[in-house]
Amino acid sequence: MATAEVRSSDRILQSALELFSSKGYDATAVREICEAAGITKPTLYHFYGSKEGVYRALVEGVLERFRGQILEQLAQAGPVAGRLRHVARQYFAAARGQRDLMRFLFSIVHNPPASAPAIDLSSFYEEIVRMVSEATEEGVRRGELAPGPTDVRMLLFMGALGEALCGWMLHGRPELTEDLADSIVDTLLRGWKN
Repeated sequence: MATAEVRSSDRILQSALELFSSKGYDATAVREICEAAGITKPTLYHFYGSKEGVYRALVEGVLERFRGQILEQLAQAGPVAGRLRHVARQYFAAARGQRDLMRFLFSIVHNPPASAPAIDLSSFYEEIVRMVSEATEEGVRRGELAPGPTDVRMLLFMGALGEALCGWMLHGRPELTEDLADSIVDTLLRGWKN
């Protein structure tokens, strides 16, 4: 794909993200995306086929990149504590780097299902939890962590990260730092060790 085409497709996605995150999917018109991106409707249709195509490319692309980043963190060698710290840091870094995107993804979760095309966020979330669960269970097998209910541990881990993210989205606190990510993991793991 030529560089100008890549820039046009990126502009379309960025413009759509800004509009979807501020107005919602239903309230955003193709015309508005095109005007914001500085392109024509045929250009949008060339790349994505429709407004729904833009939406799907945006959401599915983001989810796939994030899944890959989490998998990369969990695949690292070393104790489970370090890998969970890396996961928490990645979670926060993704949010800090793309606040509009986080707002948009939260809107998908919290808005009525009919307000945008269906995306299987449930399977995505379950896969992330499964990958983190497997790393935690590996830590138990290796003697790094005491046996315990993995499902409850995932509620605590994912819940702590999600609550920090919600607070940051709502009023800018807590600051999503690496120190906070490490502190969350270290605090949880103190209760999970032998």
